Amino acid sequence: MSIQVFLDSIKDSFYPQKKVNRILSIREKNFIQEYLKLNSMSISSSCDVKTDHVYKSGYLTLKNSKLSINQFQSNKTIELNTENNINAYVDYYYPIFFIDFNMVTAELIIHKKKQKFRLIILGKNYEKNNLEDKSNDHIYKYRIVKFRMPYESSEVFKLICEGINKSIILSNGYKYNIFSINLRNNFCNEYFVDYKEFEKRANTGDILLFKGYTKGNKFQRLVTDAEYDHVAALFRDKSELNVFESMGKDGVKLRPWDEFLVYYWYLLYDKMTWRKLNIDKEAMKKYVLKQIEEQKDNNDSIENDFDINDTKLLEQKFYFYFNKKFKKFIEKTENRKYNFSKRGFFCKSKMRKNYENRKGYSCSELIASLYYYNNIITNEYEASNYLPGNFSRKGITYFIEGFKLGAEFIIDFSSSFI
Repeated sequence: MSIQVFLDSIKDSFYPQKKVNRILSIREKNFIQEYLKLNSMSISSSCDVKTDHVYKSGYLTLKNSKLSINQFQSNKTIELNTENNINAYVDYYYPIFFIDFNMVTAELIIHKKKQKFRLIILGKNYEKNNLEDKSNDHIYKYRIVKFRMPYESSEVFKLICEGINKSIILSNGYKYNIFSINLRNNFCNEYFVDYKEFEKRANTGDILLFKGYTKGNKFQRLVTDAEYDHVAALFRDKSELNVFESMGKDGVKLRPWDEFLVYYWYLLYDKMTWRKLNIDKEAMKKYVLKQIEEQKDNNDSIENDFDINDTKLLEQKFYFYFNKKFKKFIEKTENRKYNFSKRGFFCKSKMRKNYENRKGYSCSELIASLYYYNNIITNEYEASNYLPGNFSRKGITYFIEGFKLGAEFIIDFSSSFI
């Protein structure tokens, strides 16, 4: 069955053909208005979704072409030492279901009487002996995800379905045939972000987590009981995004993010995951005021007309000082050797004083030292005790109050092949 015939059959079951043509013609005339309206619209409601042949209850949200269903209570925070404002965040944040319609090709089927709807997510599954046949004429694989909303009125159910259908029709997944994410077994139980959106949103202090293919990578994950075997930090210098990491062959290096695209380095990993460093307003204020005080002590020039309560200006000032300090650490540590210290790993002391002047760094030791240098984590944990798994959602990181890593987003590069 061709894709067009398949999609037409779905549309016929969703709307009569005349109504489909009328709706599409309206959207073509008022596409910009519809798009702006969609991006300003946010839908939320309780919902049941069928994954693994069992219905699970959660909270449905639809915003900016992203449909997610999350557990009602998912985040937990362990307070280790309230006197010193030390928090260790353990993130149990797993989405029950997540789809970005810009990254998949999907269609919606509604059952109004039962207040159920289905998402048909299209995909391909090439035969092993026929990898060269990549024509778009046939659907080799598709998945059906079932939803039900028995707790909402028929009017609310209708509005939610209309919002989801709008989101699908205005998305890139509707314009192009995008199949790659659907090939993952757990594609709907993880957060995904397109690499272009990642490039726009990523900022200094965010981290990348890597899951490699090699036997050494697998052995490391087995021994450390972690999902990842490598970690790196991001540094945005003006408009250019860079990756700061320590690798076995090259040691400590600052690399342009574009190299990952130009040389297809992302193909060396099963997945690359992005976690954003979230900072609340009070933490930003403390950080900026501390930097201003340090400038006064050093008799440096200071801008006097700074409104600390202006949120946008505060954020600009924070990243100005944050980038400046980040750059100093890079200058001190770049080109150092890669080094995993067994003695340092088993050392149970607090952060040692020579964290910025070591002969070499492992990947996780480098990020922990960088975070400590930038006053993001406490000295409760020695830098060499950190492993890549500590920076994942299952790991424990000793953050100063106001700093926290966000949810894990797997970076998807499929649109680079369109």
